[in-house]
Amino acid sequence: MNKREAEARIGKLRDEILKRNYEYFVLNKSGINESVRDTLKQELIGLESQFPELITPDSPTQRVGSVLSGKFEKIKHKSKKWSLADVFSMEELKSWEDRVEKAVGKTPYVTELKIDGLNITLWYKNGILEKAVTRGDGSSGEDVTHSVRTIKNLPLKLFENVDLEVSGEVYMPKSSFEKLQGEFMNPRNAAAGSVRQLDPSVASERDLRMYIYSIGENNLKNPPRKQSELLKRFMDLGLPVNPEFQCHSSAADSMKYLEKWRKNREKLPYEIDGVVFKVDDFGKQDELGFTAKSPRWAVAYKFPAQQVSTVLEGITVQIGRTGAATPVAELRPVLVAGSVVSRATLHNEDEIARKDIRIGDTVIIQKAGDVIPEVLEVLKNLRPANSRKFRFPEICPLCESKLERAGGEAAWRCPNINCPGRKREGFLHFVSRGALDIDMLGEKVVDSLLEFGFVRDAADFFTLKKEQLLELPLFKEKKAQNVLDSIDKRRSVDLYRLIFGLGIRFVGERAAKALAAAIHAHGAEIAPKTFLHEMREKSIEEIESIDGIGEKIAESIYNWFLEIHNIRLLEKLDEVGLKLQIQPQKKLIEGIAGRSFVITGTLSRPRDEIKKTLEDAGGKVTSSISAKTDYLIAGEEAGSKLDKAKELGVTILDEEAFGRLLS
Repeated sequence: MNKREAEARIGKLRDEILKRNYEYFVLNKSGINESVRDTLKQELIGLESQFPELITPDSPTQRVGSVLSGKFEKIKHKSKKWSLADVFSMEELKSWEDRVEKAVGKTPYVTELKIDGLNITLWYKNGILEKAVTRGDGSSGEDVTHSVRTIKNLPLKLFENVDLEVSGEVYMPKSSFEKLQGEFMNPRNAAAGSVRQLDPSVASERDLRMYIYSIGENNLKNPPRKQSELLKRFMDLGLPVNPEFQCHSSAADSMKYLEKWRKNREKLPYEIDGVVFKVDDFGKQDELGFTAKSPRWAVAYKFPAQQVSTVLEGITVQIGRTGAATPVAELRPVLVAGSVVSRATLHNEDEIARKDIRIGDTVIIQKAGDVIPEVLEVLKNLRPANSRKFRFPEICPLCESKLERAGGEAAWRCPNINCPGRKREGFLHFVSRGALDIDMLGEKVVDSLLEFGFVRDAADFFTLKKEQLLELPLFKEKKAQNVLDSIDKRRSVDLYRLIFGLGIRFVGERAAKALAAAIHAHGAEIAPKTFLHEMREKSIEEIESIDGIGEKIAESIYNWFLEIHNIRLLEKLDEVGLKLQIQPQKKLIEGIAGRSFVITGTLSRPRDEIKKTLEDAGGKVTSSISAKTDYLIAGEEAGSKLDKAKELGVTILDEEAFGRLLS
């Protein structure tokens, strides 16, 4: 990118960030995710670092915090408020630690959870709460004393008659946020919106909380000399402090703490978006000092973002196992949810049109857990003049068959069952974890087997020879044997796994289990031919009568067993000796069998474990409360689902009552 192009991009980025900051911090509009603003800002920082002559005083990178809304009295802070520098990887954290130790030597650290809330500074005069001020631009903020006074865990009078300036985070518990039922995008937004209400009763009703973590001007006798001592002193004064802080001999020593909360953050009753690392010793903090914006003695490690922005550089079409032609965004690589992403689904032609997605656009992508990344939104203010609309192809890019689109469906499909794309995705599904779970047959191995022509259908996996595998790239004796061993382990599988692995349209894991449970067998094991014969004997009506299988799924299953190539596949699986296990009938428990359950709140056991217990006893578990729900199992911090259950008269069980029901 040359200087002229960089100047144009920088101008657009600044305008977009300023607009989004105003919406988020001042107007409290949901807008875009904070991590998206982070990635836009990181791009701006990168360009300004490359072209420092383009930095201007009004750039978002040159100012702490947000603009004032003008609704409340402007208050000048007693001491300047700083913004923590962010790091997003272990390498960046280690670099920060190296800089610290180069300046002041090896030193202990304190780690604190980074609460996702609203930064507020409090003034206590002679032990009495006098003022509450937002961070604002770091020099001045807004007077929000009227609403902050309503926070129930915040003392209006301290245990000592001292003058004190302290700062912390106002937040909203997850359970309280759930009760707002979609008024705000996240708890942080809800907390900010509540604090900035002119009517303090609104903040009081919304159950805000606060944790204190830093100190400014004060007249404390024997003031603490360490951050860890300060937090304990706060508690002695009656101020709320997050109890999860810890002391560590080094940043490296704190890795277990970081990993613990990365994995368990969802179990907390409030939102966090990272961990703050601070040099414990105040004397060494003074030695390290500050940059123009941030303390050198502290840094915020931010957890991998679920949403980020990047540039959509192209669109390709991918053919799935059912023939669906899915448009895929080819992205400028970006880190999201802990991994580098360069592709994201665009779903279908209609979605591209609805979101007005064009090649060259800056887009927001989202990834939650193991879900395939998707393009969530286009930042149209950043659209370049040379962006191009995408025209959906009429011909399959892999086999050149004419794509078809059935009435009422959003997807175009390739009708050719021998299409290379359909076969590849079908094979990957067949060996996947939820299906036959052949762990050594990953994408690269399957691609090589297809390229060399060693598999033509799923049954061919069970006829592979070592000499064939040794012809594949990077295969040695040990790797070939490991693949064969993993295949041999799956020559006997649960029937539902095979049903799911066959890739019958609309048949997910739940429907596969329902169908498997309806197959009659004299023993605990049947052959694929026996299964085929029984399914060929069933009518659509008989399949639809199976609990858990509706009309659309029943029709798809019935039609699948009419196709000659599908019949031949099951016959071949029988010939290679695949055995199918029939699970014993569940031991139904009276009071649970046939009843509908919803689970909410924090419980002593994982929800998946409780769900399996209920399903094994004949119960059904759903995600939402309705008049048809029989029981709500409610743990701690149960939110809106508990309220709705009470409203509908649904029976509510705590864990003890649930245990009695099981027995």
